[in-house]
Amino acid sequence: MIGKRLLFIVVLQTLILFAMIGIKQWTLNTGKPILLETQVIDPQSLFSGDYLNLRYAINAIPSKKLADDEPVNTHDILYVVLKKGDPYWEAVALYHKKPEIADDEVVIKGEVTNRTFDKDTFYLKYGIENYFIPEGEGKKLELPNSNDKLSIGVVVDRFGNAGIRAVLVNGKERYVETLFGRGQSPTPTGNNT
Repeated sequence: MIGKRLLFIVVLQTLILFAMIGIKQWTLNTGKPILLETQVIDPQSLFSGDYLNLRYAINAIPSKKLADDEPVNTHDILYVVLKKGDPYWEAVALYHKKPEIADDEVVIKGEVTNRTFDKDTFYLKYGIENYFIPEGEGKKLELPNSNDKLSIGVVVDRFGNAGIRAVLVNGKERYVETLFGRGQSPTPTGNNT
């Protein structure tokens, strides 16, 4: 009896792991590519190795962009409408329910983490705030040359889920997400997102 339970638990955990990988890969393969403005914060973790802790311009959105009258609480899920700017995508509206959008817009789903004391700004997270990179590379991306610009290529699927597709330095891909991890781009290419 215990053997069957243990086997069931192992099979269930394996299926959950494959489902998580499958959902992420589906988002990366079917999502609309966008480019987000970002800055790197604290790129190393004692337990996890090198990673980029990312803060996006869309993590803080003025409350005046809320398009409905429903109250907003911490942990609420909001749908953020993004529109392509030059070159970064920018937040234009917030909704409690996924809205209809124009062809030149995307909707990304975020969780409210906080709000300013004067309630003028919502802070959201999208599940793309951390990106693990090869060991020893974190400091290079944290402290690029003074003229270098770090940006993140993201894909957003039709449900509002987001995934990091690439890390770009000066518009050229440095790291690209693949099915079984990520790799350093051997010949950096330009970005058309």
